[in-house]
Amino acid sequence: MRWKFIVLMTLFFTLGSFSGAFAADDSITLDQAKKLANENSRSYVKYQNDADKAKYQLNQSKNQLNEAERENERLISQYNDLEEQLNEELNNNDPDNPPDADEINKIQEEMSSKMDNAVQQAKSVQTLLNNKNDAEDNYDDSIKAAEKYQKQLEYQVEQQYTTILIQEENLQALNKEYAIDLNLFESEKAKMQLGSSNQANVNKMSSDAESLNKQIIDLNNLIKALKGNLNDIMGRDYDDNLTLVAFDVPEEFELPEYDALLSKATQNYDTLSVIKRTIDNNEDDLDDTDDYNQRSLIRLDIKEKELQLEDEKFNLKDSINNLISDFKIKQEDYKLSLINLEDAQNSYEWDKKRYELGQISKLDLLQSELNYLNSKNKNVSAGYAFYLAYNSIELAENGIF
Repeated sequence: MRWKFIVLMTLFFTLGSFSGAFAADDSITLDQAKKLANENSRSYVKYQNDADKAKYQLNQSKNQLNEAERENERLISQYNDLEEQLNEELNNNDPDNPPDADEINKIQEEMSSKMDNAVQQAKSVQTLLNNKNDAEDNYDDSIKAAEKYQKQLEYQVEQQYTTILIQEENLQALNKEYAIDLNLFESEKAKMQLGSSNQANVNKMSSDAESLNKQIIDLNNLIKALKGNLNDIMGRDYDDNLTLVAFDVPEEFELPEYDALLSKATQNYDTLSVIKRTIDNNEDDLDDTDDYNQRSLIRLDIKEKELQLEDEKFNLKDSINNLISDFKIKQEDYKLSLINLEDAQNSYEWDKKRYELGQISKLDLLQSELNYLNSKNKNVSAGYAFYLAYNSIELAENGIF
Protein backbone atom coordinates (compact mmCIF):
# COMPACT_ATOMS: atom_id res chain seq x y z
CA MET A 1 0.00 0.00 0.00
CA ARG A 2 3.06 2.19 -0.01
CA TRP A 3 2.33 3.53 -3.51
CA LYS A 4 -1.21 4.58 -2.47
CA PHE A 5 0.27 6.75 0.26
CA ILE A 6 2.56 8.40 -2.29
CA VAL A 7 -0.33 9.13 -4.66
CA LEU A 8 -2.40 10.66 -1.87
CA MET A 9 0.51 12.84 -0.77
CA THR A 10 0.98 13.97 -4.36
CA LEU A 11 -2.61 15.11 -4.60
CA PHE A 12 -2.40 16.80 -1.20
CA PHE A 13 0.68 18.87 -1.95
CA THR A 14 -0.18 19.63 -5.54
CA LEU A 15 -3.57 20.97 -4.55
CA GLY A 16 -2.11 22.70 -1.51
CA SER A 17 0.46 24.45 -3.66
CA PHE A 18 -2.17 26.14 -5.81
CA SER A 19 -5.08 26.51 -3.41
CA GLY A 20 -4.25 30.18 -2.86
CA ALA A 21 -4.08 30.94 -6.57
CA PHE A 22 -7.83 31.47 -6.70
CA ALA A 23 -8.12 33.54 -3.50
CA ALA A 24 -8.29 36.91 -5.24
CA ASP A 25 -9.00 38.72 -1.98
CA ASP A 26 -5.66 37.52 -0.60
CA SER A 27 -3.62 38.59 -3.65
CA ILE A 28 -1.03 41.28 -2.95
CA THR A 29 1.23 43.05 -5.42
CA LEU A 30 4.79 44.11 -4.61
CA ASP A 31 3.78 47.78 -4.36
CA GLN A 32 0.94 46.88 -1.99
CA ALA A 33 3.32 44.79 0.13
CA LYS A 34 5.77 47.68 0.46
CA LYS A 35 2.98 50.11 1.30
CA LEU A 36 1.64 47.82 4.03
CA ALA A 37 5.15 47.35 5.43
CA ASN A 38 5.68 51.11 5.61
CA GLU A 39 2.42 51.46 7.49
CA ASN A 40 2.74 48.51 9.87
CA SER A 41 6.35 47.40 10.34
CA ARG A 42 7.24 47.43 14.04
CA SER A 43 10.89 48.04 13.24
CA TYR A 44 10.03 51.10 11.17
CA VAL A 45 7.80 52.41 13.96
CA LYS A 46 10.80 52.21 16.31
CA TYR A 47 12.83 54.39 13.96
CA GLN A 48 9.96 56.87 13.75
CA ASN A 49 9.69 56.87 17.56
CA ASP A 50 13.42 57.55 17.85
CA ALA A 51 13.00 60.52 15.50
CA ASP A 52 10.07 61.81 17.57
CA LYS A 53 12.07 61.43 20.80
CA ALA A 54 14.99 63.29 19.22
CA LYS A 55 12.62 66.08 18.19
CA TYR A 56 11.26 66.49 21.72
CA GLN A 57 14.77 66.32 23.18
CA LEU A 58 15.82 69.05 20.77
CA ASN A 59 12.84 71.21 21.79
CA GLN A 60 13.69 70.60 25.42
CA SER A 61 17.33 71.59 24.92
CA LYS A 62 16.25 74.74 23.06
CA ASN A 63 13.92 75.71 25.91
CA GLN A 64 16.65 75.13 28.50
CA LEU A 65 19.09 77.21 26.45
CA ASN A 66 16.57 80.03 26.06
CA GLU A 67 15.89 80.09 29.81
CA ALA A 68 19.62 80.11 30.56
CA GLU A 69 20.21 82.94 28.07
CA ARG A 70 17.39 84.98 29.59
CA GLU A 71 18.86 84.42 33.04
CA ASN A 72 22.27 85.45 31.77
CA GLU A 73 20.81 88.62 30.26
CA ARG A 74 19.04 89.35 33.56
CA LEU A 75 22.30 89.03 35.51
CA ILE A 76 24.15 91.25 33.06
CA SER A 77 21.36 93.82 33.23
CA GLN A 78 21.50 93.78 37.03
CA TYR A 79 25.28 94.17 36.91
CA ASN A 80 24.94 97.12 34.52
CA ASP A 81 22.37 98.75 36.81
CA LEU A 82 24.74 98.36 39.77
CA GLU A 83 27.61 99.76 37.73
CA GLU A 84 25.52 102.77 36.81
CA GLN A 85 24.53 103.19 40.48
CA LEU A 86 28.20 102.96 41.52
CA ASN A 87 29.21 105.61 39.00
CA GLU A 88 26.53 107.90 40.31
CA GLU A 89 27.89 107.49 43.83
CA LEU A 90 31.50 107.98 42.75
CA ASN A 91 30.72 111.00 40.61
CA ASN A 92 28.61 112.69 43.23
CA ASN A 93 30.11 116.18 43.81
CA ASP A 94 27.39 117.44 46.09
CA PRO A 95 29.17 118.76 49.24
CA ASP A 96 25.97 118.47 51.24
CA ASN A 97 25.57 114.82 50.30
CA PRO A 98 29.04 113.28 49.76
CA PRO A 99 29.51 109.64 48.53
CA ASP A 100 28.68 107.04 51.13
CA ALA A 101 31.65 104.67 51.51
CA ASP A 102 29.49 101.93 53.00
CA GLU A 103 27.03 102.19 50.12
CA ILE A 104 29.88 102.06 47.62
CA ASN A 105 31.30 98.92 49.26
CA LYS A 106 27.89 97.34 49.27
CA ILE A 107 27.39 98.06 45.57
CA GLN A 108 30.84 96.74 44.72
CA GLU A 109 30.16 93.52 46.65
CA GLU A 110 26.87 93.06 44.83
CA MET A 111 28.61 93.72 41.50
CA SER A 112 31.25 91.13 42.32
CA SER A 113 28.59 88.62 43.22
CA LYS A 114 26.60 89.36 40.06
CA MET A 115 29.75 89.02 37.97
CA ASP A 116 30.54 85.64 39.50
CA ASN A 117 26.97 84.51 38.85
CA ALA A 118 27.11 85.84 35.29
CA VAL A 119 30.36 83.99 34.60
CA GLN A 120 28.88 80.73 35.90
CA GLN A 121 25.72 81.34 33.94
CA ALA A 122 27.74 82.02 30.79
CA LYS A 123 29.44 78.65 31.26
CA SER A 124 26.05 77.04 31.73
CA VAL A 125 24.82 78.73 28.54
CA GLN A 126 27.81 77.38 26.62
CA THR A 127 27.16 73.86 27.96
CA LEU A 128 23.48 74.08 27.03
CA LEU A 129 24.43 75.46 23.61
CA ASN A 130 26.65 72.43 23.07
CA ASN A 131 23.80 70.20 24.25
CA LYS A 132 21.45 71.89 21.82
CA ASN A 133 23.91 71.44 18.95
CA ASP A 134 24.29 67.76 19.86
CA ALA A 135 20.51 67.42 20.01
CA GLU A 136 20.22 68.97 16.54
CA ASP A 137 22.78 66.51 15.20
CA ASN A 138 20.94 63.65 16.89
CA TYR A 139 17.62 64.80 15.44
CA ASP A 140 19.07 65.12 11.94
CA ASP A 141 20.68 61.70 12.27
CA SER A 142 17.45 60.09 13.49
CA ILE A 143 15.48 61.60 10.60
CA LYS A 144 18.01 60.29 8.10
CA ALA A 145 18.08 56.90 9.84
CA ALA A 146 14.28 56.61 9.61
CA GLU A 147 14.28 57.61 5.93
CA LYS A 148 17.04 55.16 5.11
CA TYR A 149 15.48 52.36 7.09
CA GLN A 150 12.29 52.87 5.10
CA LYS A 151 14.28 52.22 1.92
CA GLN A 152 15.96 49.21 3.55
CA LEU A 153 12.57 47.93 4.66
CA GLU A 154 11.22 48.14 1.12
CA TYR A 155 14.27 46.26 -0.13
CA GLN A 156 13.73 43.65 2.59
CA VAL A 157 10.13 43.24 1.40
CA GLU A 158 11.38 42.86 -2.18
CA GLN A 159 13.78 40.14 -1.04
CA GLN A 160 11.09 38.27 0.88
CA TYR A 161 8.52 38.73 -1.88
CA THR A 162 10.77 37.47 -4.68
CA THR A 163 12.12 34.62 -2.55
CA ILE A 164 8.58 33.36 -2.02
CA LEU A 165 7.82 33.54 -5.75
CA ILE A 166 11.04 31.67 -6.54
CA GLN A 167 10.30 28.96 -3.99
CA GLU A 168 6.77 28.57 -5.35
CA GLU A 169 8.31 27.98 -8.78
CA ASN A 170 10.62 25.42 -7.16
CA LEU A 171 7.62 23.72 -5.60
CA GLN A 172 5.87 23.48 -8.95
CA ALA A 173 8.92 21.83 -10.50
CA LEU A 174 9.28 19.46 -7.54
CA ASN A 175 5.65 18.40 -7.88
CA LYS A 176 6.22 17.65 -11.54
CA GLU A 177 9.41 15.71 -10.77
CA TYR A 178 7.46 13.81 -8.13
CA ALA A 179 4.85 12.91 -10.73
CA ILE A 180 7.60 11.55 -12.97
CA ASP A 181 9.00 9.46 -10.12
CA LEU A 182 5.54 8.06 -9.45
CA ASN A 183 5.24 7.18 -13.12
CA LEU A 184 8.61 5.42 -12.99
CA PHE A 185 7.55 3.65 -9.81
CA GLU A 186 4.36 2.33 -11.44
CA SER A 187 6.30 1.34 -14.56
CA GLU A 188 8.91 -0.53 -12.54
CA LYS A 189 6.21 -2.29 -10.53
CA ALA A 190 4.54 -3.43 -13.75
CA LYS A 191 7.88 -4.70 -15.01
CA MET A 192 8.35 -6.71 -11.84
CA GLN A 193 4.95 -8.34 -12.32
CA LEU A 194 6.08 -9.34 -15.81
CA GLY A 195 9.33 -10.68 -14.44
CA SER A 196 11.60 -8.06 -16.07
CA SER A 197 12.45 -6.26 -12.83
CA ASN A 198 12.77 -7.03 -9.13
CA GLN A 199 11.67 -5.79 -5.72
CA ALA A 200 14.97 -3.95 -5.15
CA ASN A 201 14.36 -1.75 -8.19
CA VAL A 202 10.77 -1.12 -7.13
CA ASN A 203 11.92 -0.19 -3.64
CA LYS A 204 14.54 2.15 -5.16
CA MET A 205 11.84 3.94 -7.18
CA SER A 206 9.61 4.17 -4.10
CA SER A 207 12.48 5.55 -2.03
CA ASP A 208 13.28 8.19 -4.65
CA ALA A 209 9.65 9.26 -4.72
CA GLU A 210 9.40 9.49 -0.95
CA SER A 211 12.64 11.49 -0.85
CA LEU A 212 11.08 14.01 -3.22
CA ASN A 213 7.91 14.00 -1.15
CA LYS A 214 9.99 14.98 1.87
CA GLN A 215 11.51 17.84 -0.12
CA ILE A 216 8.01 18.98 -1.02
CA ILE A 217 6.97 18.91 2.65
CA ASP A 218 10.08 20.89 3.64
CA LEU A 219 9.55 23.41 0.85
CA ASN A 220 5.89 23.89 1.78
CA ASN A 221 6.97 24.57 5.36
CA LEU A 222 9.62 27.03 4.16
CA ILE A 223 7.11 28.89 2.00
CA LYS A 224 4.67 29.03 4.92
CA ALA A 225 7.39 30.48 7.16
CA LEU A 226 8.43 33.03 4.53
CA LYS A 227 4.83 34.09 4.01
CA GLY A 228 4.28 34.28 7.77
CA ASN A 229 7.30 36.54 8.11
CA LEU A 230 6.15 38.77 5.24
CA ASN A 231 2.62 38.87 6.70
CA ASP A 232 4.10 40.02 10.01
CA ILE A 233 6.12 42.79 8.34
CA MET A 234 2.95 43.96 6.58
CA GLY A 235 0.97 44.01 9.83
CA ARG A 236 -1.08 40.94 8.97
CA ASP A 237 -1.57 37.79 11.01
CA TYR A 238 1.15 35.17 10.56
CA ASP A 239 -1.32 32.56 9.28
CA ASP A 240 -3.29 34.84 6.92
CA ASN A 241 -3.63 33.44 3.41
CA LEU A 242 -1.23 35.21 1.09
CA THR A 243 -1.01 35.03 -2.70
CA LEU A 244 1.75 37.11 -4.26
CA VAL A 245 1.35 38.51 -7.75
CA ALA A 246 4.38 37.78 -9.93
CA PHE A 247 5.87 40.66 -11.91
CA ASP A 248 7.99 40.89 -15.04
CA VAL A 249 11.58 42.08 -14.91
CA PRO A 250 12.89 44.13 -17.86
CA GLU A 251 15.99 42.90 -19.66
CA GLU A 252 17.73 46.25 -19.20
CA PHE A 253 18.13 48.79 -16.42
CA GLU A 254 19.97 52.07 -16.85
CA LEU A 255 23.19 51.59 -14.91
CA PRO A 256 24.76 54.81 -13.57
CA GLU A 257 28.40 55.51 -14.32
CA TYR A 258 30.89 54.62 -11.60
CA ASP A 259 31.93 58.24 -10.92
CA ALA A 260 28.32 59.47 -10.75
CA LEU A 261 27.34 56.62 -8.42
CA LEU A 262 30.38 57.24 -6.22
CA SER A 263 29.57 60.95 -6.00
CA LYS A 264 25.97 60.35 -4.90
CA ALA A 265 26.93 57.57 -2.50
CA THR A 266 29.67 59.70 -0.91
CA GLN A 267 27.23 62.56 -0.43
CA ASN A 268 24.64 60.34 1.24
CA TYR A 269 26.87 57.94 3.16
CA ASP A 270 26.19 58.88 6.78
CA THR A 271 29.31 57.20 8.14
CA LEU A 272 31.48 59.69 6.24
CA SER A 273 29.36 62.60 7.42
CA VAL A 274 29.59 61.53 11.06
CA ILE A 275 33.38 61.13 10.89
CA LYS A 276 33.80 64.52 9.21
CA ARG A 277 31.55 66.12 11.83
CA THR A 278 33.62 64.56 14.62
CA ILE A 279 36.80 65.94 13.05
CA ASP A 280 35.24 69.42 12.82
CA ASN A 281 34.16 69.26 16.47
CA ASN A 282 37.64 68.14 17.53
CA GLU A 283 39.17 71.03 15.62
CA ASP A 284 36.82 73.41 17.43
CA ASP A 285 37.90 71.89 20.73
CA LEU A 286 41.50 72.40 19.68
CA ASP A 287 40.87 76.13 19.28
CA ASP A 288 39.19 76.32 22.69
CA THR A 289 42.05 74.96 24.80
CA ASP A 290 45.60 76.12 25.54
CA ASP A 291 46.60 73.04 27.52
CA TYR A 292 49.49 71.32 25.73
CA ASN A 293 48.58 67.77 26.75
CA GLN A 294 44.92 68.25 25.92
CA ARG A 295 45.78 69.71 22.51
CA SER A 296 48.09 66.75 21.83
CA LEU A 297 45.33 64.28 22.69
CA ILE A 298 42.87 66.10 20.46
CA ARG A 299 45.35 66.07 17.56
CA LEU A 300 45.77 62.32 17.97
CA ASP A 301 41.99 61.89 17.93
CA ILE A 302 41.80 63.94 14.74
CA LYS A 303 44.53 61.83 13.13
CA GLU A 304 42.70 58.64 14.10
CA LYS A 305 39.45 59.91 12.60
CA GLU A 306 41.23 61.02 9.42
CA LEU A 307 42.62 57.50 8.99
CA GLN A 308 39.17 56.05 9.61
CA LEU A 309 37.78 58.44 7.00
CA GLU A 310 40.24 57.20 4.40
CA ASP A 311 39.37 53.58 5.24
CA GLU A 312 35.67 54.29 4.76
CA LYS A 313 36.33 56.05 1.44
CA PHE A 314 38.24 53.00 0.22
CA ASN A 315 35.49 50.63 1.41
CA LEU A 316 32.92 52.79 -0.33
CA LYS A 317 34.73 52.63 -3.66
CA ASP A 318 35.29 48.89 -3.30
CA SER A 319 31.61 48.29 -2.48
CA ILE A 320 30.42 50.32 -5.47
CA ASN A 321 32.80 48.50 -7.80
CA ASN A 322 31.49 45.15 -6.52
CA LEU A 323 27.86 46.26 -6.88
CA ILE A 324 28.37 47.29 -10.50
CA SER A 325 30.22 44.06 -11.28
CA ASP A 326 27.50 41.98 -9.60
CA PHE A 327 24.83 43.87 -11.54
CA LYS A 328 26.51 43.16 -14.89
CA ILE A 329 26.95 39.47 -14.09
CA LYS A 330 23.33 39.06 -13.01
CA GLN A 331 22.18 40.92 -16.11
CA GLU A 332 24.02 38.41 -18.33
CA ASP A 333 22.65 35.50 -16.26
CA TYR A 334 19.14 36.83 -16.77
CA LYS A 335 19.58 37.27 -20.53
CA LEU A 336 20.93 33.73 -20.81
CA SER A 337 18.01 32.37 -18.77
CA LEU A 338 15.58 34.05 -21.18
CA ILE A 339 17.23 32.29 -24.13
CA ASN A 340 17.22 28.94 -22.34
CA LEU A 341 13.58 29.41 -21.32
CA GLU A 342 12.54 30.10 -24.89
CA ASP A 343 14.37 26.98 -26.09
CA ALA A 344 12.84 24.82 -23.34
CA GLN A 345 9.35 26.17 -24.03
CA ASN A 346 9.66 25.53 -27.78
CA SER A 347 10.93 22.03 -27.09
CA TYR A 348 8.05 21.34 -24.72
CA GLU A 349 5.46 22.63 -27.21
CA TRP A 350 6.97 20.39 -29.88
CA ASP A 351 7.00 17.40 -27.53
CA LYS A 352 3.31 17.90 -26.79
CA LYS A 353 2.56 17.58 -30.48
CA ARG A 354 4.81 14.54 -30.76
CA TYR A 355 2.99 12.95 -27.82
CA GLU A 356 -0.39 13.56 -29.48
CA LEU A 357 1.00 11.80 -32.57
CA GLY A 358 2.18 8.89 -30.45
CA GLN A 359 5.84 9.52 -31.20
CA ILE A 360 6.93 9.82 -27.54
CA SER A 361 5.70 8.34 -24.28
CA LYS A 362 3.86 10.06 -21.44
CA LEU A 363 7.03 9.83 -19.38
CA ASP A 364 9.01 11.62 -22.09
CA LEU A 365 6.40 14.36 -22.16
CA LEU A 366 6.54 14.73 -18.39
CA GLN A 367 10.32 14.97 -18.52
CA SER A 368 10.06 17.64 -21.24
CA GLU A 369 7.60 19.57 -19.10
CA LEU A 370 9.96 19.27 -16.13
CA ASN A 371 12.82 20.66 -18.21
CA TYR A 372 10.60 23.58 -19.16
CA LEU A 373 9.60 24.20 -15.53
CA ASN A 374 13.23 24.07 -14.40
CA SER A 375 14.18 26.57 -17.10
CA LYS A 376 11.28 28.77 -16.04
CA ASN A 377 12.39 28.50 -12.42
CA LYS A 378 15.95 29.50 -13.33
CA ASN A 379 14.59 32.40 -15.37
CA VAL A 380 12.44 33.64 -12.48
CA SER A 381 15.33 33.30 -10.05
CA ALA A 382 17.78 35.06 -12.39
CA GLY A 383 15.28 37.82 -13.16
CA TYR A 384 14.58 38.63 -9.54
CA ALA A 385 18.28 38.45 -8.67
CA PHE A 386 18.92 40.97 -11.46
CA TYR A 387 16.07 43.14 -10.16
CA LEU A 388 17.49 43.11 -6.62
CA ALA A 389 21.00 43.84 -7.92
CA TYR A 390 19.71 47.00 -9.56
CA ASN A 391 17.83 48.01 -6.42
CA SER A 392 21.04 47.48 -4.42
CA ILE A 393 22.65 50.11 -6.63
CA GLU A 394 19.74 52.48 -5.99
CA LEU A 395 20.24 51.94 -2.26
CA ALA A 396 23.95 52.68 -2.70
CA GLU A 397 23.06 56.00 -4.33
CA ASN A 398 21.27 56.81 -1.09
CA GLY A 399 24.29 55.81 0.98
CA ILE A 400 22.86 52.45 2.04
CA PHE A 401 24.96 49.28 1.73
